[in-house]
Amino acid sequence: MENLGQELQRDAQKTIDLLKENAKKPADIEKIIKEYSKIDRTIRMSQIGNIQKNKTVGKGDKKKIVEGVRIPVQFQKKIVETSVAFEVGEPSTLIPNVKNNLSELISKLWKTNRLDSKIQKLKTLQKSQTQGAIQFYMKEIEAGSLTQRVLAFFGIKDQKLEIKSNILDNSKGTMAPYFDAFGDMTAFVWSFTLKNSDAREIKHSWVYDEVNVYKCSDASGSFVLDATEKHGFSKIPIVYMSQDNPESFDVQAMIDRYEVAMSKLGASNDYSGHPLLIIEGKVENAPDKDEDGKAFIIPVTIDDNDKPVKGDVRFLTNDNAPESVALELEKLEDLIWAISSTPNLSLNNLKDLGALSGIAIKLLFLEPILKAKLNEGDNRTMYERIINVLISGIVTTTNVKLGKESESLFYEIQFNSILPDDLKETVETLASGVEAGIISKETAVGILDMTEDGEVEMEMIKKGLEAKAVKDPEVVD
Repeated sequence: MENLGQELQRDAQKTIDLLKENAKKPADIEKIIKEYSKIDRTIRMSQIGNIQKNKTVGKGDKKKIVEGVRIPVQFQKKIVETSVAFEVGEPSTLIPNVKNNLSELISKLWKTNRLDSKIQKLKTLQKSQTQGAIQFYMKEIEAGSLTQRVLAFFGIKDQKLEIKSNILDNSKGTMAPYFDAFGDMTAFVWSFTLKNSDAREIKHSWVYDEVNVYKCSDASGSFVLDATEKHGFSKIPIVYMSQDNPESFDVQAMIDRYEVAMSKLGASNDYSGHPLLIIEGKVENAPDKDEDGKAFIIPVTIDDNDKPVKGDVRFLTNDNAPESVALELEKLEDLIWAISSTPNLSLNNLKDLGALSGIAIKLLFLEPILKAKLNEGDNRTMYERIINVLISGIVTTTNVKLGKESESLFYEIQFNSILPDDLKETVETLASGVEAGIISKETAVGILDMTEDGEVEMEMIKKGLEAKAVKDPEVVD
């Protein structure tokens, strides 16, 4: 949209409505949040909130409402958390093509902003709420802060502003990216509500373009553009992630059915799960419930036809075991895990695995690994956008002198696995490869990834070999 500032000045509400026209509907997002975070099971007619209804029993003074048995099972959360863990649970490695002051500063910024954990949160929002974003902004550096100490390490003393980041959550506002005909994001709207000093709720909408952030609100009584500020970046400082449906969408009908079957089974157990004692006839000297060797004494009586009438004591139990219900629950659970590519990582399943090799573990978790691999393209783009935003903020505002270094800097993203490695097996394999001459020591050190600086590690190995050679001249490198 051209002349965004002028359009907002002319009619802020109309312009923002236009920018939001193709965005996800807040009402749809709210339903997803209710189901995922608030465990609301009244969204669809197939859910227990609409099927397992309350019942009114009794009459008069004995009239009461019996709550329907509703047992929610949070498969949705398990599916999302496991998927996020396999994709970004282990922090990815950022590999710059050159090491210079800019790459070192980005590494420090990454850590001070705790971006690895924020990326996990962003992916969780994307998979559970279908969208999420990281917002970057400039903030004055506080005396004695971690950023000030990091800059002192680089010998930078005159920097006044630092780059900070924040997660935009759908439960705290609404977000709306605006894309042009080529699919590039040319504007982004973040709308939220805050209370002023008079406890009156004020509606805010911040609109970002490549240079400015336009801050609109109804604080004055009507919704208008209040301020136009440079955000300090050369591109929109928002990294937005989205998908069409929640991660559990493909198995949602199965989850609904599983919860209904489980709830109905629970309701059935309330009536027949515990045996009821039925006594026919008059009982004399009934035993106490804690008494050993219990015996009921029921006298034999004679009816009018001189026939003996015997009493009886028995338990009323459900003779029809719910095998079909158990089978349905088992099959549904298997399908939910399989179709969502989610491993069932319960303690009972893991404790029976025993000692497995690294290859066996990877084969066991092949489905979630494949799922994570299929998403690597989008995740790589996410990392690259974050890096580009950081670079743009550095060379535009915080450290303009590093602009020359940014011209030739780019990063390779290495995704790491959360699965445990068999270190002994890996070391033995690499050692055999080095000895056979098919890989170098440098490559072996890099594959092990047990040090932050491979070059320093190689120097230490070289010195160790030289020291050993002095003691034993027959040692050959």
